[in-house]
Amino acid sequence: MSTEISIEGAKFFINGTPTYPGTRVEGLLLNSRMIQAIFDDACPETVAHWAYPDTGVWDPDRNTDEFCAALPLYRGHGLLGVTVGLQAGGSDFAADIYDKYRTSAFKTDGSLKPAYMERLRRVLEAADEAGMVVIVNYFYWKQALHYTDEALLHGMDAATAWLLRTGHRNILVDLANEASRSWKSTLFHPERIHHAIARVQGMTHEGRRLLVGSSCDGGEALPEGKWLETEDFCMPHGNGLVPEALAAKLRRLKAMPEYARAPKPILVNEDSVFVENLDAAVAEGCSWGFYCQGYGSHYADRSDWTVRDREERYEDLSGYQTLPVNWGINTAIKRAFFDRVKALTGGGAC
Repeated sequence: MSTEISIEGAKFFINGTPTYPGTRVEGLLLNSRMIQAIFDDACPETVAHWAYPDTGVWDPDRNTDEFCAALPLYRGHGLLGVTVGLQAGGSDFAADIYDKYRTSAFKTDGSLKPAYMERLRRVLEAADEAGMVVIVNYFYWKQALHYTDEALLHGMDAATAWLLRTGHRNILVDLANEASRSWKSTLFHPERIHHAIARVQGMTHEGRRLLVGSSCDGGEALPEGKWLETEDFCMPHGNGLVPEALAAKLRRLKAMPEYARAPKPILVNEDSVFVENLDAAVAEGCSWGFYCQGYGSHYADRSDWTVRDREERYEDLSGYQTLPVNWGINTAIKRAFFDRVKALTGGGAC
């Protein structure tokens, strides 16, 4: 195991050295939302919707294996981080799909499903070998609806203990994707989430703990009060924002008293496909995350992914979130992002 992420002040370090040393992105963690990397679906009514066009079936192990195989390609362009979800994220937001599909690494009581954790083990190992960091998201609001608070707390503890026992040190935790008062469970409401963050921080194995934060919504949303004070790093999302608005949001965060007293890394781990937003974040000294939904999903933000159906050939599959995924750099949108990352970082240099 050779990749260890750490934090000093507002910078990320890998193996004791600031990331991207000597570049304008030194100390940052450029990343991409690859939330579906260990996805499966327990709903018989929706699972066929994710079938690969070349085989006609859905295969969760193929999905994970192809993702792992792509990590050295991403790293060769300078990417250092990927966000992977224990409850994945929205693939198709049409109500007849989004309201039914069931993807979660947690059983109903919060204990872990071995098949999901085996796929996550493969991701952590492949990322470690590639010199990359995995931002592990525990909970996604749509799937968390099906769990009691007791089960969510059990799941939080079980996932944290499992991650620590792996021995991998290339892990950051995004506790709840876009925590807000819209969550059914008040565990992840802004005024309470610091308790959950501290709970994960308080678990140790052989004297080591995980680095933990929780992402917040796009738009104008920012972490508040004890949330901002407690987390090890901040994950504001940039969805829906043009570059000037994203920059203003990041400046507001840095001006908050809780942040000013103890600056920490700001890691946008979900935004858009627009490289001008990447440049705006970098200009503010903040990390940035590519979010490429893919056509065939009922989702529109600054990009409208509803204008085309899902591609008919595997080779043409767009995006990294609409399933099934081609994890390659196989479209112009993907290439534009990776080319910009390579230009900023020099590619393979850490």
